[in-house]
Amino acid sequence: MASLGKGFEDQFKHHFVKNTKPGVPRIWVDGCFDMFHWGHANVIRQAAAAFDYKCCLCVGLHSDKTITTQKAKPVMNEEERTAAVLACEWVDEVVDGIVWWCTPYNFVKSFNIDYVVHGDDIVCDAVTGKNCYWEIQEHGMLKLVPRTEGVSTTDLIYRMLNPTSQDHWTGYRHSILSIDKIRLFSEQKRSPKKGDTIVYLDGVFDLLHIGHYKLLKHAKEIGSYVIVGVYDDVIANKKLGINYPICNIGERVMSLLACGYVDNVVIGAPEGITKEMIEKMHINKVLHGKHEYNELLYKDAIEMNIMDVYNSDSTVTALDIINRIKAMHDTYEERNSKKQR
Repeated sequence: MASLGKGFEDQFKHHFVKNTKPGVPRIWVDGCFDMFHWGHANVIRQAAAAFDYKCCLCVGLHSDKTITTQKAKPVMNEEERTAAVLACEWVDEVVDGIVWWCTPYNFVKSFNIDYVVHGDDIVCDAVTGKNCYWEIQEHGMLKLVPRTEGVSTTDLIYRMLNPTSQDHWTGYRHSILSIDKIRLFSEQKRSPKKGDTIVYLDGVFDLLHIGHYKLLKHAKEIGSYVIVGVYDDVIANKKLGINYPICNIGERVMSLLACGYVDNVVIGAPEGITKEMIEKMHINKVLHGKHEYNELLYKDAIEMNIMDVYNSDSTVTALDIINRIKAMHDTYEERNSKKQR
């Protein structure tokens, strides 16, 4: 990492997701990326797409302390937010632990950044009132992309604080799974090829968290082509109850398509897997997390000796995330009352 002065080198962690891409623009996108969802991923995708995906995309993550000072304590801690961004399809590098809310010009230039990209909903510093990218704008380096409609962290928090609310299963929020959006999120994906080790795993995949990312990363480590089966909302609700899934099937599919560990998604997959599915989909390995593993649903895979049960050692669940938010109920209720859903 480039030096910013004595002591600065130890303040940030620079993660390299992919090999360095020489001779292409270096693009910077920064933010909190709390409860990383497909809207966050779409800002990153749009940043890459603005350069025809021929760029090196570096994501900067604000520290927990910085976010707490400017907004409120983040739901996901820095390690969890970093894991989510590292998994994003279009990300090449990640720098976490950033202590500035307003992005400094000298800081991004230390990473040899050519352009900074942000959604067109730029916020201001809570202390100074300044546009958080004023320095970047002065140097002609800022490019804006449209904010993604129909999804926000604020809305997800509302759903979790209101367990009888089921409006994410109807209307606009439930209709986002369109061909054009799937195409945008999957155009960098490839088809399986001869010699691939195809891994299949299935589940609800609601509120993607560090446990999910560890499982998906493991899938890519034991194979070369990962297919994820996603249960529809009816199956998910039957399994989990109340207003689960918090993210409807469209939102869950988009989030999985935005994950670089995932190559393909089966929408509305059945629970478990049969011998017919294994043979016709040319599956070499079947994977499941240790949590809620039901051997009966994977009987054929077990008998074919291709079943792998993975323990990520993560204790995080969707319920755990909801409980974190409930613990800060008053803080989030006040914040959400000031924002449009």
